[in-house]
Amino acid sequence: MAASKFPCGKPAIATHSHFDATCAKIRAFYFDLDNTLIPTRTGDSKAIRKLADVLENQYQFSKDDAAQATQNFLKAFRRCPDNSQTSLDSWRTHLWRESLPARHKHLAEQIYPQWLKLRYRYLAVPADYVQLLLRMRQAGYALALITNGPSNAQWEKVSKLHVRGYFDCVLVSSDLPWEKPHPEIFNAACYFLNVKAEECAMIGDKLETDIMGGHLAQLGLTFWTPLSNSSSASQSLEDVEYKPHVKLSNLLELYKYFPRLNAIAPPDTPSTSRRRGSHMSASSQSSHSGSSSSTSCEPGSGHGYLYHLHQQQQQQQRPRPYRRGASMPAMDCSNSEAENSCDSFL
Repeated sequence: MAASKFPCGKPAIATHSHFDATCAKIRAFYFDLDNTLIPTRTGDSKAIRKLADVLENQYQFSKDDAAQATQNFLKAFRRCPDNSQTSLDSWRTHLWRESLPARHKHLAEQIYPQWLKLRYRYLAVPADYVQLLLRMRQAGYALALITNGPSNAQWEKVSKLHVRGYFDCVLVSSDLPWEKPHPEIFNAACYFLNVKAEECAMIGDKLETDIMGGHLAQLGLTFWTPLSNSSSASQSLEDVEYKPHVKLSNLLELYKYFPRLNAIAPPDTPSTSRRRGSHMSASSQSSHSGSSSSTSCEPGSGHGYLYHLHQQQQQQQRPRPYRRGASMPAMDCSNSEAENSCDSFL
């Protein structure tokens, strides 16, 4: 479907019936993770401001030192959140050590876990978004999570935020040969869910990855959830080649486009309504905490080409050992979640 089929925002009257017909054909929803399903940018900012208070009250930092250290860390973390040559714990502790004043650098290993706990408190999926996902599942829609970013960092979010069970398919770009907007990452989800591209809707915050990719893969619909709902966000569409079919102020607006969701009785709780989904990855999906996630790329699973990619990548990986106290390896920030944030952070 061409990007110009529908205007951004509520469909015009002339195309309303066409739009409704397209919505009725949708069988699967593809969600972006950062700044779409979870409030990554705002959550990280809230966590870092809260931690500044902790540094003042618990560690006797001056107000200026606490603010400077936390802002230095967040800037460095957003620029390069992961280093493929070492563990998440080691890398983040290193970033904290580099961000702290000289007289407080020895506190890095104590401060890091406090920041991590605060981070995931503020990154939690909003309760009304959880209800939306559950209603979608009960209504018979297939759900996929497609996220760009470093494998360990993204799988840590998926694990700690307990979102795996809501989705039939979870794709992290660093586990695969493609990242959004490459159409093949969307095609892989279609293959796994056994749906046609025109039967799928992509929902994401980035025009250059989520929306463009949805069009390149010829998905049925694209929904844009910009970080800012200001007038400048709409004006930015004027020179965009691949425009979203609909702009959403938040995910709850999906209810008005898909009436089936309103006909579903509200789920009781995630634990009783959620059914375990299958998850696709081309890596071990292990995080720094030691947790692992299931994979559908195993022999006999019916996804031979993904298993083949998994085997190739495993053979090519040559991780460098990291010894505590030694200098950190050179930064490898390729395909990082830095694309989901910016340096003007507070």
